[in-house]
Amino acid sequence: MAKEQVLARVAADLERGHVHPAMQRLASLTAAYPDDLEVRARRAALYRQVGNVAEAGRWGFLGEDADAREVAAFERAYGNAWRRLRALRVTADPSARLGPVAGARFARLLEQAGRYGPVTWTDDGPRPEEPSSWREGLGCLVAAVIGVVLVALCVVGLVTVLRWVF
Repeated sequence: MAKEQVLARVAADLERGHVHPAMQRLASLTAAYPDDLEVRARRAALYRQVGNVAEAGRWGFLGEDADAREVAAFERAYGNAWRRLRALRVTADPSARLGPVAGARFARLLEQAGRYGPVTWTDDGPRPEEPSSWREGLGCLVAAVIGVVLVALCVVGLVTVLRWVF
């Protein structure tokens, strides 16, 4: 179904007072068009209407009309900058399409997320940059080795207990 048809159904649902189906339709549209700022604005407006301030801030974060209270609620709900960036569910960097207020807000979020490591954009959205050398990935390797050793010890212990029993 085309985006315009779904938006027309959302409007019809809201005229009849059916908020939940309208929310479901907008959620489906957001999944189908994750980078569409108009769909995000409509979803934010609906959450404003029902009083869900944190979700209104989440979906209005990339729009010019999100107020400070909504953005603050969104930031409290998703405390870590990376969690907020992932919660936006964008697949491509929207910086070039944002207005001045939303652009500054998004740049600040990217800067905060960048403190944990550089942000790279993939087909699935923002991701932390992969370690560039083996030394940066050494912690994961050590954890994996320790995990394998612990599993081996558990297996040896289980075999020993079974031999005692039988």
